[in-house]
Amino acid sequence: MNRVGAVTFGAFLLLAGFSMTAEAAGPPVAQSANRFPLWGPLTPGPHAVGYKVLYRFDTSRTWAETRPYGKTFSADLSGRPMRISIWYPASRPQGKTLRFEDYFRGSPAPKGFEDVEAQVLERDAGTYRGYFGDAYAALAATAVNASVNAPAAKGRFPVVLTTGGQGALLTTNSTLAEYLASHGYVVVTVFTLGRSQGQPSLGLTPSEVAITVRDFEFTTSVVRDLPNVDPARLAMVGHSLGGSAAVLFAMQNTNVSAVVGMDGTYGFPNPPAEPGIRSVMDGYHYAPGRMQAALLDLRRQQPFIDLGAVRSFRHSERYLMTLGQMQHSSFTTGAMHALFLPEVEPNPAGITRRSSTEGFHWSCGVIQAFLDLQLKADPSGLVRMKQAVETHARATLTHEPAMATRPPPTTVFAQLEAQGVDAVIQTIDQLRRELPEEPVVEEAVFNERGYALLGQQKSEQAVRIFQLVAHFYPKSANAADSLGDAYVAAGQKEQARASFGRALALAPADASLNDESRASLLTESARKLKLLAP
Repeated sequence: MNRVGAVTFGAFLLLAGFSMTAEAAGPPVAQSANRFPLWGPLTPGPHAVGYKVLYRFDTSRTWAETRPYGKTFSADLSGRPMRISIWYPASRPQGKTLRFEDYFRGSPAPKGFEDVEAQVLERDAGTYRGYFGDAYAALAATAVNASVNAPAAKGRFPVVLTTGGQGALLTTNSTLAEYLASHGYVVVTVFTLGRSQGQPSLGLTPSEVAITVRDFEFTTSVVRDLPNVDPARLAMVGHSLGGSAAVLFAMQNTNVSAVVGMDGTYGFPNPPAEPGIRSVMDGYHYAPGRMQAALLDLRRQQPFIDLGAVRSFRHSERYLMTLGQMQHSSFTTGAMHALFLPEVEPNPAGITRRSSTEGFHWSCGVIQAFLDLQLKADPSGLVRMKQAVETHARATLTHEPAMATRPPPTTVFAQLEAQGVDAVIQTIDQLRRELPEEPVVEEAVFNERGYALLGQQKSEQAVRIFQLVAHFYPKSANAADSLGDAYVAAGQKEQARASFGRALALAPADASLNDESRASLLTESARKLKLLAP
């Protein structure tokens, strides 16, 4: 078996080999008899649940093969097909009760989506048939808590985007989506596709994770205009590799207030997992300083954990929760395990059908509490998260508070004008002591601003910018030379001569310069210094 299947992405693989206690008490959710078996003890919220599918084309990207093998070029003018599923708070149920298989055996596909609907059916039905065998028919016929096109409840509700891992099913998070919708959330997923019609499934590379991120950027642009959506309250929930996509999405879209990673791949070491933590660290949008959304990292207790990436999210309020006697798929299909699987063979992890199913329902309650805290500003959410752990023998919770973010360049520029160079240096020195890895003054950015001010004949302001750069980059010949230019423009010749002289002294040992740029700077600084000779 390859390392990917064994460690990270086996959608239904039971992982063993790690020690935990025997089966403990059930999840801390209220017991209630309901007619939706997959919900188990979960308590419905005040809303009925509506369900609908939107079909859209992202015309900024192609899907059809424009250069089919052995054929001439043919443009794709339709774009990438986006099958968007939405669960939402409804005012009342409508029509017949949906069965589980109705999610992937829906109405006939609109033009251009025939292949996508065929993939939905093949992926969902095929996977469940292979996994549950003879029990598939019972699963397919199971009633679910959703009504197609039910009238929406009044009001505007927070948005929760959801996605799964590699080869995610349409129904990966459907029970969680129903549950959250009943409690006042609009839950949205888009069926994950590969690069093109000729490569319809995604792999594990950073560029393929980026495809999922971009799919959800497009999806967000579609659903934000729906009348029952509050686009100012946005979260994303991802399982496995989808957890990595959710983190990268939040780095790219700072409107995101909360992220939930369910056994997220970003928390697996590389090696042995592939890609593991590299799925975010090698991502196109990876910028730890931009991860400011609150994060709930929810994962099973097992030896393959590396939270190095999570610890780098210093500006994110992080809640790290673990639950024992869980497998990777428990967070998505756990609701089905006790109902449709034969008993699991004894294993060192102590995982049973019951522990997997209970863990799923427990996780749904925890996720709702976290989202209530972050998107609804409901302080009881944190209380419920703590209670969930305190009342469950197999659960743990660690809280890592967010650190203040560094001020952006525009703020520093304004402070320079209001407070002066010395005061700003003191403030930045304090920030550097707290976060030495995150420079507040970036030489290239501030140099560009300084020369823009010189071009606007604002030489005094430019001097302050370059003084700040020279202070924090004392070994930079370019910083000294640029400060000299500002002094010349401001008519401060003595200070200019000193700066050009310092540039000449620094250039030979300045490691940031290559041979060509070093020779050019030495020539220019010497020329400018000569022009200032008394």
